[in-house]
Amino acid sequence: MSDRYEPEYESLEARLGASWDGSGLSNSASQTIENLGELPEGTRFLLESGTFSDTIDDGLVSSRLDSYTGTIRHTLGGSGSISFTPGKVKRSYTDRVTVRTVYPDGSVDKVTPRSVIEVADNIYYSPQPREDKKISNGETVKIPLKVIDGQGVISGIPQGAKVMKDRHGSIEDAELKGATILIDENSGELTFTAPEDRTGVLWFRTELIYADGTYVEIHYSLEVTDRPPLKDQMRFFGSSLSS
Repeated sequence: MSDRYEPEYESLEARLGASWDGSGLSNSASQTIENLGELPEGTRFLLESGTFSDTIDDGLVSSRLDSYTGTIRHTLGGSGSISFTPGKVKRSYTDRVTVRTVYPDGSVDKVTPRSVIEVADNIYYSPQPREDKKISNGETVKIPLKVIDGQGVISGIPQGAKVMKDRHGSIEDAELKGATILIDENSGELTFTAPEDRTGVLWFRTELIYADGTYVEIHYSLEVTDRPPLKDQMRFFGSSLSS
């Protein structure tokens, strides 16, 4: 039968996002056999692999084959969780699945459906960790934003991305307490001026919004301390004690 029939898969190009990020990107995409109704009854579909599994899964993207319909479902976090290491993330998966079509007479066809599956920007890129800062009343500091891509390259924010205030109002809360916060939306650099009359730790967030609409929150923690005494005052204080 393999000389009379051949499954014809639809081509697929898709970008997958996490279901929780609100970007509108789907976390899954499917490929079906366009001429399934023309194949003989009893035809079954298997992965071309050395195991009995019907799924290819690297912890980030899973590709599952339905043995009865031949449909391939590609899912971000298909195993129930998303597992990846920043700096070691594949951007795309090309022609990932090879299918063995087994006909009722035992003959076999092999086909590799055309597919390009990309992961969303907020998976491929990861902001670099920042050290918590300690600054004095009234002091101004600039805090740059660096991003590592899936290949381990560290640079500024990707082309087409921008940095904005977070949607939960944490920056407005910090400003109510006397801080001044300026954001360069094109570079992500943050300029922070500490309050003049308050001390303690301020927490706030920005959002790095990528070109594909996905985003990630950037968390900041800055400890504001009393302004150190002036040197002249310190010398006067010291001379008084020694006299």
